[in-house]
Amino acid sequence: MSTFRDHKISLKQILEFIPEALLCHLSATTKVDYYSKVLHGRKMFYLLLFSIFDNEKLSQRTLEDTFNSSGFKALFGLGEEEKVRRSSISERLSNIDANYFKEIYEQMYGQFSNLYDKSEIEKYNLIRVDSTIVADACVKLKEGIDQKRGKKLVKFSFSFDGILPSGVEVFTAQKYSSEESALPEAILKQVKKDQHHGNIYVIDRGL
Repeated sequence: MSTFRDHKISLKQILEFIPEALLCHLSATTKVDYYSKVLHGRKMFYLLLFSIFDNEKLSQRTLEDTFNSSGFKALFGLGEEEKVRRSSISERLSNIDANYFKEIYEQMYGQFSNLYDKSEIEKYNLIRVDSTIVADACVKLKEGIDQKRGKKLVKFSFSFDGILPSGVEVFTAQKYSSEESALPEAILKQVKKDQHHGNIYVIDRGL
């Protein structure tokens, strides 16, 4: 990872790597824009990406300010008359199909992986798999692992190949409170995507 420690990439470079045609294609196949009149999936993706680069902390207020700014509209070809309110962004975030963003990531990860030849990719066949948990008030989460203390948990299991997360799974069902259920499922899904099954998976010793 020392190779990438001081590496910086600009928003322009990322956008060049993500063809707009792909975003439009995924919008159609995932039907992410089915009920949306203004905040289409492509606009939401650009808004989130731009805001990550432009702000130290993300909030619905910063997303609203970013979308309504002249700089954002000029960069992504939006009309000056286009305006959104924070309430509209909040509603869209709560209903948008997350698979749209997952598909974008997997497509980009696949393109990135193809840039390595066989000898180079072998350096990254050691996959580290672990989970992290996010807790919030029950009233804020529609789904989650119920802790019966006024909070629900959402478990994220990551597979990391040394450069990028090669797989991410989100678990909200009660049975996934145990890593004995969550991690094996995350690993098996990753194995199915590995055509040659050449990876070594490193997991919690307790499993």
